[in-house]
Amino acid sequence: MMELQERIQLISEIGKHLGSVDANWLTAKERASRENPWFIPEFIDHAVTQICQQFLQAAALAAWAKQYGLPAATPSPKTVGLVTAGNIPLVGFHDLLCIFISGHKALIKPSSKDSILLKYIVNKMSELDARVNDLIQFQEQLKNCDAYIATGGNNTSRYFSYYFGKYPHIIRKNRTSVAILDGTETAGELEALGKDIMLYFGMGCRN
Repeated sequence: MMELQERIQLISEIGKHLGSVDANWLTAKERASRENPWFIPEFIDHAVTQICQQFLQAAALAAWAKQYGLPAATPSPKTVGLVTAGNIPLVGFHDLLCIFISGHKALIKPSSKDSILLKYIVNKMSELDARVNDLIQFQEQLKNCDAYIATGGNNTSRYFSYYFGKYPHIIRKNRTSVAILDGTETAGELEALGKDIMLYFGMGCRN
């Protein structure tokens, strides 16, 4: 098993890699854009940049882990089944990050609309530390997990509830955001709102 500091160090190394111009990473992003036309290069780069800046800094990860009192070694790791959505690039990465940093094992069923990027990242993690192979795996059927995290639409959430409801779970449905304007907004605030609406072609729950 990997201890907490080792997991943090590995994730921070992944952050450096995702911010690089590594040829294999560039190829993976190009493939993801070809296979899902909604994932234009600008949106992939925006998602990756936000992930690197917000989630993958070693100091921030250490502070985050301290806030939740995560132990150096997880005494009895659980297996968490993760069903990811495919509406925006790497939308399921934060769930995977939470499972990994907390010292548990992840079994992932990625969305067919967004499998390339996540699989690339996990493969890169495995290259840097072979122990990841025992901690993160991809499977089409998620059976015998201790808990589940599943994200999808209102229809799929009913299936998630049927299959996963008897286990500890987080099931996310469709979400709608509302902006309330009172006429005092600045040009900068309206521009930011426009980006919130149009980013990822409006496919995100925040949109």
